[in-house]
Amino acid sequence: MEHSNFYENFKAACARKGTNISTVLEKICRASSNTGNWKKGKFPRIDIAMEIAEYLQISTDELIYGLGNAPYANKTHKYELDPEWIEIIDRIPENRQQMCKDFLRTHMIIPEKYTEEKKA
Repeated sequence: MEHSNFYENFKAACARKGTNISTVLEKICRASSNTGNWKKGKFPRIDIAMEIAEYLQISTDELIYGLGNAPYANKTHKYELDPEWIEIIDRIPENRQQMCKDFLRTHMIIPEKYTEEKKA
């Protein structure tokens, strides 16, 4: 799936939140010197993207793919959650839930050492 430009997604998110890129970067104590690279299609470091998303109270998916365009945004799963997962999720403070979701998404690829099909 091809995704849209980070800079354009950032700009659009700022507009929805009534702010602009320069203000956001200033508020999170980041220089705006890399925005030229972002305009050309490059991405910021993950920590910067996460700070931007947290400040704007949006997901990093929105910054990367654009609003509502994440590749798995419309998938639904029908299964029962382990009660331990429910307890963990219930204890996550509301202001940290998006960060936790983003963190878990970065760990969705299973490292080879945990797969049953190990190479001989």
